[in-house]
Amino acid sequence: MTNPKSKSAAKTMAAGTASLPEAELQMIPLNKLVISPKNVRKTPATEEQDAELYSSIKETGLKQNLLVHKVGAKYHVHAGGRRLAALHKLADDKVIKPNHPVACSVEDPDQAEDTSAAENMIRAAMHAADQFEAFAALRKKGRTEDQIASQFGITTDLVRRRLKLASVSPELMELFRAGEMSLDCVMAFTLTDDHARQIDAWEVVKQHYSPSPHSIRNHLTQQSYSGASKLALFVGIDAYKEAGGTVIEDLFSERDAMHLEDPDLLEKLATEKLQGLADEAAKTWKWAEACLDVDYDSFRPFGRVYPQPLDPDPELVAEKAKLEERHAVLEADYDEATWTEELQEEDDQIWKRLREIEAIEDANVAYTDADHKIAGCIVSIAHNGEPRVESGLVRPEDIPESEPVTSDQTGEENDDDDAVATSGPSIELPATMRQSNVPMNATDAARKEQGIPRALTDDLRATRHQIMRAHLAADYGTAYDTMLYAMVMSVLGAYRSQSPLDLSLRPATTTASRETLKDTVAERMLEALKDGLNLGWMEVKAPEDFHQLSQLPDGDKQALFAWCAAYALNQQLSNDSDANPVIEATGSRLSVDVAACWRPGADNYWGRVKKDHAVETAKTLIDDRWADDKAGLRKAEIAKAMEQAFCDTPQESAGVTAETAAKTSRWLPDGMAVGDTEDAAVISEMGAAEATSGSEEPEALPAFMDDAA
Repeated sequence: MTNPKSKSAAKTMAAGTASLPEAELQMIPLNKLVISPKNVRKTPATEEQDAELYSSIKETGLKQNLLVHKVGAKYHVHAGGRRLAALHKLADDKVIKPNHPVACSVEDPDQAEDTSAAENMIRAAMHAADQFEAFAALRKKGRTEDQIASQFGITTDLVRRRLKLASVSPELMELFRAGEMSLDCVMAFTLTDDHARQIDAWEVVKQHYSPSPHSIRNHLTQQSYSGASKLALFVGIDAYKEAGGTVIEDLFSERDAMHLEDPDLLEKLATEKLQGLADEAAKTWKWAEACLDVDYDSFRPFGRVYPQPLDPDPELVAEKAKLEERHAVLEADYDEATWTEELQEEDDQIWKRLREIEAIEDANVAYTDADHKIAGCIVSIAHNGEPRVESGLVRPEDIPESEPVTSDQTGEENDDDDAVATSGPSIELPATMRQSNVPMNATDAARKEQGIPRALTDDLRATRHQIMRAHLAADYGTAYDTMLYAMVMSVLGAYRSQSPLDLSLRPATTTASRETLKDTVAERMLEALKDGLNLGWMEVKAPEDFHQLSQLPDGDKQALFAWCAAYALNQQLSNDSDANPVIEATGSRLSVDVAACWRPGADNYWGRVKKDHAVETAKTLIDDRWADDKAGLRKAEIAKAMEQAFCDTPQESAGVTAETAAKTSRWLPDGMAVGDTEDAAVISEMGAAEATSGSEEPEALPAFMDDAA
């Protein structure tokens, strides 16, 4: 009898087409199957992978035949060893019988190694996006997260993550499939289920050189608070939710895993809770104020009273004296040859108890009734989310007029200029009210003459610093040389020179000028540069984060270096008495154009200086007639007129001539300009008259700043 398959094969061969090898399919009892030494897979899979396979076969059965060859009474499995192991485990667990029939394709022993190699090597793993959608499909069929986890032998948390990934916009998932987006970026988009927000975030971050998960998360959470923020800790997640606040959870981030989406609600709840604490404190103090955010500068306007020591506890005094006496005896009798562990333990206990008593004595202080009558407190939130009460603050208007105290009254002379002597409590004066014996330098004297207050000087210095920092953060070469200079001077220069950088990488203190620095050209430059930094490597644990950093492209490393160097840049005005010339040289190399980034306006300059200074400046740069016309106006009106005449487009705003506009549109207060520029349009207060003849056009901003500006 002729085998019909042979006829078919003969016809195929006759047609000139090669036939595919065929294997005989048989149902073979499990107890007759053993692993073959010809199986090329020698390295075992992970326990997690084997657990997934076991659960899959248990739930859905064996979906792929084993490939075997016969050896005596047994069948050797040369392809499907993990499936065989899972089946044996199912038999051991009594899920199936030991002789459970298993579908096997029986091959010739000579084919075993070739087939085993082909099955293990010529395979394509399922794309991650397909995995996410497969899990989502099972969920739509009604499977619970626990059921899916059981089916695939994985944790419920892993199922939640894969289902969360399936919620990413199909448009973004296609980019992921095409290799245009990393899996880490897909994970970052799961912070929101709103596809429109996801796509909007992608459109923003893809403008950067290398979009990172950090920049995506930053964009999606810029209007929210982290669950680890001090406001969230202070209010409490449960209280926030009870008030109707919504929360988004980041299943893929070890840091800041929770974000509170309603910042207004959170701040309202925090303010109300703080106000309750302040109201309670006001029952004791003259006044109490609730503040969401404070810094050291917040307390500078206040004087202070401090708690005074109370009468000590006689029992503690006696105990302390006794312990000190015993310690003196032990110290006097100390001999290494006779010193025992018992004596050492006794000495240690004495020291421990003495420290405890000293701590009790230090805490045994209190404010007096007189303190409470003139002082108050500010209630805020500490970094750990706990309430912080800064007590003993005295407003300037509550400080009593000082009364002279003679040596006859006190028995000694009072040389403390920082305190005021009154018939009531001793008050430490605010910094602004303290007398100073330090002679005023020429620059400070000139500023005082022009009516430029210290706060305005600080704002100008902070503004100039922000502009220089934005330029330095974009210039790796200058940042590298400046940082290298600072390092060498610190290590090899024996501190002979003032360093232009703080090598501890602390930012310059500009908190008092915080509002002045908001929404500026320099701020937008810095935000654009920071968003472009490659920070994805920071999201893994050490030392893997270091390895990933080491493998970054040189451009990414240089951007990070420049950003950190600029972060530590010290601030100054060029005419400060202690101005560092290296900072000015750095600014010159960067070609920092302060006038292109900042203009003196009514709020940030003209409204804060003397009226005479504004009029004299107008006479020098515009003309006497224009200045005389404005001299009779109120200060606010003059400030507005000066703002228009000294803006970017004074011809349009103030109607001045082109020659005058060339001067006023580039004028800067003394100390604000950077470097030895020969651009005659950049004029300082001290040299305005000599510089008014130039007409050279100002240099254009670098390309990366045009958009920000």
